[in-house]
Amino acid sequence: MNFRSVLENSKHTLSDYAQFAADGIDHICNTYGPRKCGGGAEKLTQDYLAATLKPFADTVARETFDVHPDAFMAFVPIAGGLLLASTAANIAGALKKTRLPAAASAGMIAAAVGALLGEFGVYKKPLDPLFPKKQSGNVIAVRKAKGETKRRIILSGHTDSAPEWTYTYRLGSKGVLTVAGYAVAGLAGGIASTAVSLASQNQKLKKGMALSQLAFAPGFAALFAFTNGKRYVDGASDDLSGSYVAASVLKFLSDNDISFENTEVIALLTGGEECGLRGAEAFFKAHPELLNDGAETVFVGFDTVRDEEFMEIYTNDLNGLVKNDPAVCRLVQNAAKQCGKDVPFGSIPLGSTDAAAASRAGCRAAAFVAMDPAPARYYHTRLDTADNIMPTTIQKGVEIALQTVFDFDERGLSG
Repeated sequence: MNFRSVLENSKHTLSDYAQFAADGIDHICNTYGPRKCGGGAEKLTQDYLAATLKPFADTVARETFDVHPDAFMAFVPIAGGLLLASTAANIAGALKKTRLPAAASAGMIAAAVGALLGEFGVYKKPLDPLFPKKQSGNVIAVRKAKGETKRRIILSGHTDSAPEWTYTYRLGSKGVLTVAGYAVAGLAGGIASTAVSLASQNQKLKKGMALSQLAFAPGFAALFAFTNGKRYVDGASDDLSGSYVAASVLKFLSDNDISFENTEVIALLTGGEECGLRGAEAFFKAHPELLNDGAETVFVGFDTVRDEEFMEIYTNDLNGLVKNDPAVCRLVQNAAKQCGKDVPFGSIPLGSTDAAAASRAGCRAAAFVAMDPAPARYYHTRLDTADNIMPTTIQKGVEIALQTVFDFDERGLSG
């Protein structure tokens, strides 16, 4: 089945689907507002999206999972507090000419690094036991194959939104990177200073290096205000735009009365992406059969579909540590070329997308992102509103997603 032929004979244009997305995003932002993972607004939004998808799918379900939403970004103030305490301990040891405080300083630095690497470096859950448990969920809408399911494509966006990043909003991309870099430099200095305190016999050197750490104390203190847990953002582009790309694909298939003979299409709208990819992780944990039933299964995540000039397909995800599937990335790239866009491959330098959770679960995956990586001023700030979306970029995202689906149905990954 040829996508271009279907589109040419369709009663609806691609701009109709961009309008469908814009109207839905506006409704969610103005009716439910910011959507903290595990909160009431996230649930109401998912209920609304499930009802929206119901006419377009054979089955729609909302599946719940437990989550500790405050744990993920808590590594930032926890690390800041530990590094301030380690600085004080190291100075006390240098002044009192004893190694015991320096040993305590080393332990606190190790704990700070463990929180940083555990939560953000590899997206695991070392801090979860310290924070209250909530319940989030995923919306799973399935348009089944008419015959035997030989192929399956999962299109995903996430429905939760993030706490505001204070320095991105106040200072822009250069400001937030300066604050983060200042703190990282202080961490490196703290490691060096503590090592000298433990190993050197030169008291003057130990004292000088310990006192020099005071220069980084403001950077450590600044980490306490890195995110504003009292103000969650609307998340219109990040990532209601991606959610509506996935929803629009099912709507297009329904509008044109298309169910593929052997390809199942799933729109997966996850919760908990902003607190460590928890929804995508829970989905694959709950559905191992999707990777074991013999059907060729792929995952394409759409995240922040706004800045057309920055479209990119992530071959490497999760701080560049997780490799997405080359064939799925090529599938999306070739689809984009047919839509008039030469979208490059890339690697996310910091952060992650739900495609990383899919790849770690063993599903062949790719991520499609259209966001200024600077990061953009609206990223995780109150500026990410419904009136700041780019419908033309969402329209192109829908077109690329549809071309990807039709190509996958026709040739799978071998074509």
